[in-house]
Order: sequence, then C-alpha cells, then structure tokens
Amino acid sequence: MTKRIVQLMIVLVILAASFGSAAGVSAHSNCANYITVQWGDTLSGIAVLCGTTVSAIQAANPGLGSWVYAGQVLCIPNGTVSYPVPSYGGTYTVQWGDTLGKIAARSGVSLTSLIAANPQIPNPSLIYTGQVINLPAGVSVPPPSNPPPTHPRDPQPPTESLSTLKIAFKGGMYLRSAPGGTILSSALNKETVYYFPNSVFVDKKWKVWVQVKLYPPIKGYTTGWLLVKDQFGTYFTDPQISN
Repeated sequence: MTKRIVQLMIVLVILAASFGSAAGVSAHSNCANYITVQWGDTLSGIAVLCGTTVSAIQAANPGLGSWVYAGQVLCIPNGTVSYPVPSYGGTYTVQWGDTLGKIAARSGVSLTSLIAANPQIPNPSLIYTGQVINLPAGVSVPPPSNPPPTHPRDPQPPTESLSTLKIAFKGGMYLRSAPGGTILSSALNKETVYYFPNSVFVDKKWKVWVQVKLYPPIKGYTTGWLLVKDQFGTYFTDPQISN
C-alpha cells in the first residue's frame, strides 16, 4: 500500500511539472511586443518559447549580443505579429558626461526618436561610457560633448598684436603679476611665449621686462610680466630684447 502511494505521488509530481512547462510555453507562445528578461532566462530559451530565432531577436534589438540579463527589455518578433525593424543612421560611442538627452540635442533629433532607435537600453536614464548606441536614420555622428582640454602652456594663435619669443635660459623663467611682482607661473627653456612688443619696461634696477599673454588666465590674470634682461646685461630670451 505504501509503495502504491509513493508511485502515485511521483506520477502527480511529473504531471504537475508537465503542466507547468506547458503553461510556460503557452504563456511565451503569445509573447508580447516587449518582454522583460527574468532571472535564469537565456536568449536561446526565449527564442524557443516565443516561437522565433536568436538571430531574429538580435535583429529586432540592434546591439544585442549573445547574453541577456534580468530586467533587460527585449523586442520579440514572432509569427503572429509583425514588428518592423527600424532603420538606423549609424552608431555613436558614449563619452564621459553624455546623456541621451545631450546626444539627441547635438544630433538634432528628438529624445523620443533616439530612445526608439535603442530598444536594447532598458533604462534611458542610465547609459555608460563606451556604450555603443544607434542613431536614427539620416543622423550623422554628433561631436563629442567634452572636447579635450588645451594644455595651459600650449602656444595659442595670437588674437591681438602679439609677437613670439622663446625662453633661452636653461632653468626657465618666472611669469609674474607685475615687474618684480608675485610669481604666477613659469615658462620652460625653449618654450614659446607671446608678448606685447610695445610693452618693454625698464625698472629702477635697470632690469628689462615685457608683458606677456597668459592663456588660459592664471589666478585671474590674463597677462603677466617676463624678465628678458637683467641689470648685468644677461639676456633670457631669443630673440634678445633690450630697452
């Protein structure tokens, strides 16, 4: 009697599992337009349960690889409903500081169309540096939002009546707030500096100074002063500048 009860229980467990499996297949056989990936799901398993193929799901979700994760939203094509795959105008690699809103603005498209072109992104508010996203058809790649900063000492094209000189002193020279004033920065040997040719100034100690352009501003100063010749006749720049 006990043996028959155990056998009956085993049969019931098998039947319950079969019904559960059938119910799962049935539930997925009418997959919605979009489904949310559950823990334990695989791309191949979803394809089988939804009556489609892995390649079809990947085609409907540009940028989708071979892996899926819990919470990811997928567009599911199947035989009962036709889901047109949108056309794209190219891709863009997300840079530091980017948001979909910023990318849309720089691309000249609406945020809605950019989101629609990227159904593989589960949360449009969360994108990361290095992520490749799709651009709507007819949209060119936008310029980066954060252009590389210019090094403070890189020579800049003169925007005023400026001349150039090079530091000719091995130890470099200081750039000051005024002749003999506070040190603002320094210029290395052989570094190019822009200066105002009509600014030559001789102080009470017979030192010769010129006013130079600071780019970008240093401590609020847009110009500074450079010693070009000391009271002993030593020159510190090339060309040599005298009074």
